[in-house]
Amino acid sequence: MKAKPVPEPDARARILAAAAEVFASIGFAGARVDEIAARAGVNKAMLYYHVGDKDKLYATVLTETIDRVPVALRKAIENVDTPAEKLQCILDTLASLPTNNPQFVPIMLREIASGGATLPDEMLARMTGIFQIVAEVLAEGVRKKAFRATDPLLTHVTLVGSMLFLVASQPIRTRVAKLSGVKHAHTLEDLARHTGNLVLKGLEVEKKKKPGRAK
Repeated sequence: MKAKPVPEPDARARILAAAAEVFASIGFAGARVDEIAARAGVNKAMLYYHVGDKDKLYATVLTETIDRVPVALRKAIENVDTPAEKLQCILDTLASLPTNNPQFVPIMLREIASGGATLPDEMLARMTGIFQIVAEVLAEGVRKKAFRATDPLLTHVTLVGSMLFLVASQPIRTRVAKLSGVKHAHTLEDLARHTGNLVLKGLEVEKKKKPGRAK
């Protein structure tokens, strides 16, 4: 009988970090468990013991990252009064996430480009959960007569899609800046504020002007 691998306290974290790097750089199809194990400084038996096979590894990298998002969003808006402020808080929070999880965006962009060819089913409900938070804030805004009615899915795509595009276009924008001699130093935080200003102006219910007194 084979002896079970002796678990290392931080081995699982190293495995997931290494897996995220490999999946982000070459995608699910190109990733090899041997390479991930080598990067993590463990053998394959230890990798399988802590996480599982490549499918399980990929699903865990994605779900453990996205599971932090609704928690962060709920926390960001829990003590905020107005729907407009809540929507801006959502944008600011989403803008901060790639800094802590830089591999997540490249992995998701690969999935978007492939039509979700290797996207685990576990991710779909989680993605819907994030959309639901945006939809709730929009509905609250309409209910409080602060927002005009709008399509929640298209609004969600506008908010999230612009951030994905800014991250994805970084190499191209860097080359353009070099060729043009114009520095492009826009951050996700800048985009969150810019998008907030545009979207909130579009959603804002126009206040009726009070009729003036007759002279």
